[in-house]
Amino acid sequence: MRILIAPDSFKDSLSAQKVAESLAEGIKNTFPKAEITLLPLADGGEGTLEAIKGNLDYIKCMASDPLFRKIESKYLWDEKTKTAFVEMAQISGLELVTESERNPLKTTTLGTGELIAHALKRNVKKVILFVGGSATNDGGIGMAAVLGYIFLDKNGNTLNPNGESLNEIHSIDYHPIFDLSKTEFIVATDVTNPFFGENGAAHIYAKQKGANQEQIEFLDKGLKNLNSIFIRTKNIDLQKVAGSGAAGGLAGGAYAFLGAKVVSAAEEIFKICDLQSKIEQSDVIISGEGRIDSQTWNGKLISKLLENAKQKKVILVGGTVETDLTDNPNILKTYQIKTPEMSLDFAKANAGGLLVDKGSEIGRFLIDVII
Repeated sequence: MRILIAPDSFKDSLSAQKVAESLAEGIKNTFPKAEITLLPLADGGEGTLEAIKGNLDYIKCMASDPLFRKIESKYLWDEKTKTAFVEMAQISGLELVTESERNPLKTTTLGTGELIAHALKRNVKKVILFVGGSATNDGGIGMAAVLGYIFLDKNGNTLNPNGESLNEIHSIDYHPIFDLSKTEFIVATDVTNPFFGENGAAHIYAKQKGANQEQIEFLDKGLKNLNSIFIRTKNIDLQKVAGSGAAGGLAGGAYAFLGAKVVSAAEEIFKICDLQSKIEQSDVIISGEGRIDSQTWNGKLISKLLENAKQKKVILVGGTVETDLTDNPNILKTYQIKTPEMSLDFAKANAGGLLVDKGSEIGRFLIDVII
């Protein structure tokens, strides 16, 4: 039996690579004859570069973290095609700020812009920007500030490019630093949220980045203000662009400032990893993520993988499973590593061993299926 193990990471616990390796170890314990292929995946957030690296090169450079502190960061570079793969979580991600530091009024995507600028200096032809896991809600103005955009208040004063400045933006100046028309920009996201509103960037995601309800309303109003300027000056309405609210509006900002195309992160990663051919060569697909719930079906990795594997049997493994899967006929079986008596902290800390155990169960189950 040919088994493809293609999971996402288990957030705050294990990388997709470690998840795949642990499941494979367990399967081999009970089903040693299984032919296993590992294909760790990602949804555009943390771990994306690791999932797609292959033979590509890491390019390291100094850039600004979400609180404007200079740190070393990196992006992937394909010299043959002059393509840069930028994972914004590497430099503007939530994991780079402590819980006490989390405040999307103060955070910025400046560092993401610095990574893009570094690639532009290498005469990059295409930038694929993976957005997810952000600590920010600045509508992409931090990124844009590095590339020649200046944000002014009603008195003509230059604003700091972070979330709290969104409401004060009255006008935008642009002094080109690079010829952006020579580069193709693609934004890859796993969400379809609009720029602002009840389902927008602030209302859906700002709380997990440290915002209280009053700050959420303030940030949402700021994104609406920025969009009104785009409508007035560029004839662009980001409310009509699906996914523009991703990463605190960075996706929308990239669309407006860079002319970027917004695409599904999962589908882009599938293309890079040649997932479809690997699915066709397999008898069973095993995938999973830390939490399988109702949001899993909103364009996220597992839902996209199931669309690509309609003719194959799929086994899902989650840290927790909190959604009904009976309407998915190609799902052979679902496993959850956290038991009712187990604390979430214990499950996260011991995920590797628990996944090995589940892999052993899966191996026994697959032998029974064969027999």
